[in-house]
Amino acid sequence: MKKKPLQIALTLAAAAMLASACSGGNENAGASASSGSGKVTLTVSRWAGPHADDQKEMLKQFEKETGIAVKMDDVDYGQLQQKQTLNLSGKTGEYDLVWAQEIWIPEYVKAGYLLPIDEYVKDDSLNPKAFDFADYNPNLLKIVTSDGKLYGLPTFVQLPLMVYNKELLTADGLTAPKTWEETLAIAKYYHDKGTGIALPAKQGQAAVDVFASLIRSNGGDYLGTDGKLNLASPENVAAAQFWKDLNAVSMKGSSTWHFDEVTKAVQSGQAPIGITISGQVGGLEDENVSQVAGKIGYAPLPYAKQPYGTLSVWNWCVAADSKHPKEAYRLAAWLTSKETEKAMSLKDGQVAGRQSLFSDPELVAKFPFFPAIGESMKQADTQPLSANAPKLMDKLQTALSAVAVGQSDPKAALERAQRELADAFQ
Repeated sequence: MKKKPLQIALTLAAAAMLASACSGGNENAGASASSGSGKVTLTVSRWAGPHADDQKEMLKQFEKETGIAVKMDDVDYGQLQQKQTLNLSGKTGEYDLVWAQEIWIPEYVKAGYLLPIDEYVKDDSLNPKAFDFADYNPNLLKIVTSDGKLYGLPTFVQLPLMVYNKELLTADGLTAPKTWEETLAIAKYYHDKGTGIALPAKQGQAAVDVFASLIRSNGGDYLGTDGKLNLASPENVAAAQFWKDLNAVSMKGSSTWHFDEVTKAVQSGQAPIGITISGQVGGLEDENVSQVAGKIGYAPLPYAKQPYGTLSVWNWCVAADSKHPKEAYRLAAWLTSKETEKAMSLKDGQVAGRQSLFSDPELVAKFPFFPAIGESMKQADTQPLSANAPKLMDKLQTALSAVAVGQSDPKAALERAQRELADAFQ
């Protein structure tokens, strides 16, 4: 999923949309208010699509269990942040619960759009299925925590994975790679035979997400121990060199590929090995569209010292102006309960944030990629969520693209990015 920074201008057109949203003609207007019978109705905001459709069916069970009705305002992803910001900033009270991406959380909190939920988490009456903090990677909870207060519950996770054709590797006497060295050797073996590794090396966020995992797997990061930007550290340069070497033995066309093209190359049987995103690997097991269903193995991204994942995560957050905050939290707790998250996974392969689900026998039998996701999640973090993070991502996209196509030395590319970011990271 492509990430977008929070850059919303409340234009006249947006104001008109707000007026429309608040008018009596909007079917969602006043949805958070209790009906004349006293029954509470909540309105949730999330992106539209098959996942939302499945969730609508699940919500019927919540209403049956609690007597609380739920309306879903599901809109296209490209419009979701704008509509949420419009309503939350306007204090319309329309939304009770919003589905927010990790990169939106800091500014939502800063703007006062979200309600701290700590007191609700401690209220046993609102957690009939128990919210278990120990079942989550601490970095998932860090995303929704600000100044010691909790502002949401993690739910839908994505991160890059390595995939490979088990049948093909076995036939060639090869074993599944794990480390940088092993991955390079297998990629070179197939490159010499006319294919290679399929990579999301197009100038864009996919390559940067892969790079974040590589540097962290080598003990590096964007910032040094002093908290200052340190892109050209030895650990980071080594990761960039590995990225260059891997691209040299990649499939033809990889320099213009995103995760989508990698998935298609593996799916069609053209790529013996590749790096894609967890949200797409289910398609590799779909016999209706995949020529390699049942033949694919899954692993965390190649690592130098230990596996490390780059997280993107959606979170259920209670709107600060909700008329029914307790009920909204109760819904969030129900949606993120182990039982509900497992049911959603069984429906459509959703990857939830709960670590225990990645080893659930029923889920693993249906989704063989779950253990690899669980392994990646043990050590995983998001890209930086600071205000200057978009500038950092842009510079790294340029640097990694130049490295991938052999136009720049890895160390020189990172040093150039460091210099260009000097003013933003002082």
